[in-house]
Amino acid sequence: MKIAIINTNLAPAGKLAYLADTLSSFLIGDGLETAVFHLSDLNLPLCDGYLCYKDEKTISLTAELAGADAILLVSPVYNYDLNSAAKNLIELTGRSWEGKAVGLVCQAGADRSFLSPLAFLNSLSVDYRCLVSPRFVYVTRADYEGGEVLPEGSGILKRLRFLTREIPVLSEAAAKIASFPRET
Repeated sequence: MKIAIINTNLAPAGKLAYLADTLSSFLIGDGLETAVFHLSDLNLPLCDGYLCYKDEKTISLTAELAGADAILLVSPVYNYDLNSAAKNLIELTGRSWEGKAVGLVCQAGADRSFLSPLAFLNSLSVDYRCLVSPRFVYVTRADYEGGEVLPEGSGILKRLRFLTREIPVLSEAAAKIASFPRET
């Protein structure tokens, strides 16, 4: 099973890259294959509805995501929503998400935006028929206790670990659902 992890933060390195790498290490420890993508490294075009789909980076990432069994999205929260790079990512690669299990880890400055990812997750469920984990992980600055990594034994690390155990189960369920005959 291959799980794609996408860090939508456009700043290189940092806490979101750390979260993506932590997810990857948990999954690899469970014997699963991962592919980690940092949008800061990809320089994807903005969605214009036409030329962006002819861009080699868009074509390549869409193919990579299509080949994954599940997707974990790691994204910052700005202005009570996921960042614009996350939205652009869906516009560029949306068809490759169809029918996949999806998990979310988001990070915000404080706890006031806890429900902000719901519209984004609803869109994945409705538009792309993703099987979305309702147990997304919400991380704030305070969770780091002043450091650059989460403290050992923290509740956030336990939730990240749970998500990495849940996503393969959801992926298998999504694959079964996809095999059902569709009514036309």
